[in-house]
Amino acid sequence: MSARSTPTHPAPRAGGDEASAGAEGDLARLAETLRQSEERLQLALDAGGMGVWQIDLPTGHATWWPGMDRLHGMPEGSEPPHGTAYLELIDPRDRERFSETFREAVERTGWHRVEYRVVRPDGSIRWLESRGRVRRDASGQATSIAGVSLDVTRRKHTEQDLKFLAEASAELAGVNDSQSTLDRIAQLAVPRFADWCAIDLLQDGNLQRVAGAHVDSEKVKLLHELHHRYPPEPDSPQGTWAVARSGQGVLVPEITEEVLQDGVKDPELLAILRTLGLYSYIGAPLNARGRTMGVITFITTESRRRYGPEDLALAEDLARRAAVAIDHAQLLEALRESDKAKDVFLATLAHELRNPLAPIWNGLSIIKMAAGDPQRIEQVGGIIERQVGQLSRLVDDLLDVSRISTGKIELKKEPTNLVHVIGSAVEISRPHIEAAHHKLSIAFPDESTDLVADAARLAQVFSNLLNNAAKYTRRGGRIDVLVETLESELVVRVRDNGTGIAPEMLGKVFGLFTQVPHPGEGRQGGLGIGLSLVEGLVRLHGGSVEAHSAGLDQGSEFVVRLPRQRREALAAGNGPPRAATEAATPAPHTRRLLVVDDNEDAASTVAELLRMSGNEVVVVHDGRSAVAQAAEFRPDVVLLDIGLPDISGYEVARRIRKLEGVRQPILIALTGWGQQQDKEAARTAGFDHHWTKPVDPARLQELSTR
Repeated sequence: MSARSTPTHPAPRAGGDEASAGAEGDLARLAETLRQSEERLQLALDAGGMGVWQIDLPTGHATWWPGMDRLHGMPEGSEPPHGTAYLELIDPRDRERFSETFREAVERTGWHRVEYRVVRPDGSIRWLESRGRVRRDASGQATSIAGVSLDVTRRKHTEQDLKFLAEASAELAGVNDSQSTLDRIAQLAVPRFADWCAIDLLQDGNLQRVAGAHVDSEKVKLLHELHHRYPPEPDSPQGTWAVARSGQGVLVPEITEEVLQDGVKDPELLAILRTLGLYSYIGAPLNARGRTMGVITFITTESRRRYGPEDLALAEDLARRAAVAIDHAQLLEALRESDKAKDVFLATLAHELRNPLAPIWNGLSIIKMAAGDPQRIEQVGGIIERQVGQLSRLVDDLLDVSRISTGKIELKKEPTNLVHVIGSAVEISRPHIEAAHHKLSIAFPDESTDLVADAARLAQVFSNLLNNAAKYTRRGGRIDVLVETLESELVVRVRDNGTGIAPEMLGKVFGLFTQVPHPGEGRQGGLGIGLSLVEGLVRLHGGSVEAHSAGLDQGSEFVVRLPRQRREALAAGNGPPRAATEAATPAPHTRRLLVVDDNEDAASTVAELLRMSGNEVVVVHDGRSAVAQAAEFRPDVVLLDIGLPDISGYEVARRIRKLEGVRQPILIALTGWGQQQDKEAARTAGFDHHWTKPVDPARLQELSTR
């Protein structure tokens, strides 16, 4: 209702027409001036979101000037509530504070100033700041209080939001695991910034709901249930997927019926969302290190807060900080997992090394004790040879994994076929399969299985898969190898009826240092490098490998897919390799060999093997002696270690190559360093060959036939 009063005009006096006319003109001008002043005042009040009020204290009668009704969401001209009835418009949380402040102004201070929330008829909440002054009569008795009220909702939201952002940043900095980080982000947003908060992360091409918050725990359950029952459509032009695809925030100031119908196609879900009273929406991307990790969603309902551009900016700021916190937590977890995996790897490596070392040690003791028993010595020698081979393969696998991860492995591709490759793999794995009494079946197609590949490396792939199948299948199990030919690829399936793989491990088995635990067997899954090596070698061949299992004790299947090369496409003369004819082995003849190694046991055993083949051998243990013996002894071949106590083997090679008047020997680097850069360094220094320790004794004996 308007509090404006209408001016009263005095009646004109007889005989004073001119005076009366003048007075009436003055009154008209005064009325017009007053009207213009009121209009200007009203415009100022409207522009500032302000209202003017007055209360007669003895009666409690309130007067509102236009503007107060709008501040309270009431129709223009509404009758203001009188006395304590006004408290019904105030949010229950602020009523006591408002009453106390009002009473303090009337009884003591004379000034009234308070910030409080009012609940509008539509249920929305607005913040008002009221300031008033008490008028008193001559006796000091309070007669009235008048003042202005201002809508400060935006300012209050800004203050609360900045405080919320600061507290959220401080708390996020102290959380180190990703799930706690996600939960804390959602909890911090409710109810300060939103009534609902949900966090969805991109995982395996899907948006997975990982955290949610609402003041009502039952509604939190509903939040997760709705996402599970009605997952967002990846091609939807609105909602979380739109934010995830674009990496940009989305603001919907008011969720109208039209907005709901455009964004939700499922009638049942639409009906549920209508009952929730969704009011305003913000979707903010979780961006960190140049990638979108997911989306954080803020929705208002009960509070009726209407989001604006400033709120979107704040939400995006919070989302950026949250994304950094989540990324940090995930990196820490990955580091912890990596450290744990390495610890397990080192423990398992020690175990795997001790396994072959034990029979080697025991075998050597038997040889000492059975000097007069050639049959037993031969039997033990076979055991030692197999165990040394196992150690050598272990080291080779470790080096291969390192080469693949650094992109330094070289494939020697040539035309071959899978029959040849799998045959080689079976021969490598046969001892393991037969030792466990497994039944092995292999099915090849009638069509050609030609391809261009590194046959030795592919044999390594399939022998690893066969060894795994033999290892994790109980004694007397079954292993099947099936080869299929498709239009553009060859598919090899290696199946077993063994211990299987738990569902949570299927996506991790090809990771480096990943050991798959097998309940009830009291052991870990090896070093965790075999399947990583398989995946790397197959990938280098342009193929892929997958692991399948129905679960523990349900067996496993590994599927390798390789690009197919049809027989007619192979270049003429480059067909699959034929079995090489064995050349007649030349008769051994005496050669002069110089062995250089600071490890006396290694040097003496190599020298003894060479002497047993009829060679003349000299042994030295440092670099300078090696150069001197090369000049004096004039060897045909020098087996030279690289890590010597005085000068390196590379320097020895360079000095030998500079010797004058001496026929240059064949220089062979005999070293434990086998990376590509080590081979390049040896070639540059003047070596003819690079052999990695341990060297097959048969290879040493071949020196007598060259």
